[in-house]
Amino acid sequence: MTLMAGDTSTAHGGKRQLLNSYEIRLMARDLVDQQGVSLEELITGTGVSSRLLDNPAQRLTLAQELQLYTRIAQYNRDPLLGLRTGARLSLPNYGMLGHAMMGATTFNEALQLLSEFAPLVSWASHSRLTSESLAGAPCKCLTIFPTAVHAEAEALEIESTFASLHTLFNDLVGEPVQFAAVLMSHQNRAPDDSAYREVFGCPVAFGQGRNALLLSRDLLSRRLPHPQPEYSQLFRDLCRQSISALAQDRGLAGTIKSLIQVGEGSVPTLEQVASHFNLSSRTLRRHLQARGLSYQGLLDEVRYEEARRYLTSTELGVDSIARLLGYAEARSFRTAFKRWAGMPPVAYRTRFRG
Repeated sequence: MTLMAGDTSTAHGGKRQLLNSYEIRLMARDLVDQQGVSLEELITGTGVSSRLLDNPAQRLTLAQELQLYTRIAQYNRDPLLGLRTGARLSLPNYGMLGHAMMGATTFNEALQLLSEFAPLVSWASHSRLTSESLAGAPCKCLTIFPTAVHAEAEALEIESTFASLHTLFNDLVGEPVQFAAVLMSHQNRAPDDSAYREVFGCPVAFGQGRNALLLSRDLLSRRLPHPQPEYSQLFRDLCRQSISALAQDRGLAGTIKSLIQVGEGSVPTLEQVASHFNLSSRTLRRHLQARGLSYQGLLDEVRYEEARRYLTSTELGVDSIARLLGYAEARSFRTAFKRWAGMPPVAYRTRFRG
């Protein structure tokens, strides 16, 4: 494949699109070709021209992605569009990250790489990998925090992401894999869940408080068919270099916010974020200060964004949200949120929940 959507650059320095841009292009083309939607009408007001949409070598900006996601959701009449789109994405679409994963020794090692380098496949990819249990059996939970803010667009993004991950995992293992469970926060738009069970091969629960894939210990311990540690390490190094390059493309602040993963009480330190840029924490702090920024300020922005998402789109209580955002005490979260929003979390939920 000459163009890999997950790559951020070519050997000659040319830019390539991120996975999200490729995914959105597929959805837009489906609406035009299969659902009879006018392309001009679809892209009006999104900042995306027909020429840009038809040129896979041109990346869409985050703002363009969000606008186009919303328009696609508004015009879409196929409840399985996200599922079908994701199923068309596979290992090559993950670019250098896909190569790094392919050379891993075990499935768990590949999963860790996916979590670490998620920003390479989406402008604002937020995920969290945690250890949990299902029916008393230990498992890993990959929670995805969608980029889209429109409810229907969020459903499209999550279903496409989960379906593409399933195809990716099939490619890595060399045969169909089975998730322990699939959790989605939106309601099922299809007549039944048969299409989802056919794709994922496991129970799919809608209307949950999060979007997550549960992966069994047996799957995690699976050895991949073609482990190549040196090959994998080469592409890991390239992934780290690309993460550093993204800081220039996206702006330092935006990149750091995408790397900050709050959830399950875990917040990355300044040192951990600095390591993604191959910088010391002191150097990164100096870069931020030169721009009038601070790591704590960026962390607060991410926490505020995710707090608003939890309050308006889930049933989680304030104490649970506080823990997910890494606060040791809910009182500290309430104080911080009132400072950000000018009102307590419960009042914000009452006022803004759709």
